[in-house]
Amino acid sequence: MGLEITPSLKDALRELYYKEGCDQKGWAYIALKDIDIKGNTLVFNKGVHRISIKLMDKIVTEVKELSRSVNGNFLFDYLACKTGQLSKYGDVMLANPDALCWVKIGNGAFSSDQIDVLDRIKLPLVVFRIKDVLAPPAKVEMRWDIRSGDEWLDELDDLRDQAESDDEYF
Repeated sequence: MGLEITPSLKDALRELYYKEGCDQKGWAYIALKDIDIKGNTLVFNKGVHRISIKLMDKIVTEVKELSRSVNGNFLFDYLACKTGQLSKYGDVMLANPDALCWVKIGNGAFSSDQIDVLDRIKLPLVVFRIKDVLAPPAKVEMRWDIRSGDEWLDELDDLRDQAESDDEYF
């Protein structure tokens, strides 16, 4: 049975590569739709491991706010935490705030809702991109572009300015 190349197949492959990339590079992740904070603790996934990670109080408010759906969608795809490569993970790990980030998968433009929160987020945002999701696994090129919300806003402003100057040129 062969599969038709559809947008949903490409999305599923991006998700698969993201999750496998996390596992190989020492990151755990949790989908925003799965966030259920109990005692400031979340259960992240990393390969076959389920890792309980305790968040510091100063981060919990942001995580709760951004893990609510907006118009039936979530602002970002995942919350990720650098956990390293261990053969076994203990009972509960304490999250270093510098080891946490929001994750957006794909090359799509930022939505207006995403742009609205960029100046308020404390955790950085990673945009995870794959050059050719249909390439054989050994040839897949993945890129993690990590920046603060303010840095992403600066990038968007620069792109708008460039587009406006290009319009003026023509």
